[in-house]
Amino acid sequence: MIGMLFPAIGPGQTPNIPMLGALPDQTGLSNAILGVNPLQEAIYNAATNTTAFTAAGSQISGAAQVFFNLTGTLAAGQALTLPTVANLIASLPSVVQQNPVGMTWQLRVINSSSGAFAWTVTTNTGWTLSGTQSVAQNTFRDFVVTITSATTATIQSVGTGTQS
Repeated sequence: MIGMLFPAIGPGQTPNIPMLGALPDQTGLSNAILGVNPLQEAIYNAATNTTAFTAAGSQISGAAQVFFNLTGTLAAGQALTLPTVANLIASLPSVVQQNPVGMTWQLRVINSSSGAFAWTVTTNTGWTLSGTQSVAQNTFRDFVVTITSATTATIQSVGTGTQS
């Protein structure tokens, strides 16, 4: 029933709502709805760029897990520049744009280029980068993206793996 009333609440996100007899407790209902993650579970995006470019906010956000595959054939190492934090926030679901502080999601950048070169994630206005930012050919790098204020965000490298 909750899913019919609030379609953004997807499978596996059933909120726990305290009841007062036959009616839900109003505060409990509000807190349960506000506690549901407004992002979909996962999203896949790809870019065929073969030279340095700036990613769109929608390419690196929009789900709890974002998979961004860089498929263009590189002739040399290139830079993947993050969008400005303002552009990133503007690409988030409208329900969270007014108060995005604290939003966090996983970003996996995949380098499946047939050229034996790396992509390097580079900064833009409002970002703080932590950890290794390069993504070698046929590997992926996982990041945690966190909105820290209305104009700032962090991207923390948390691991890498092989792409096959």
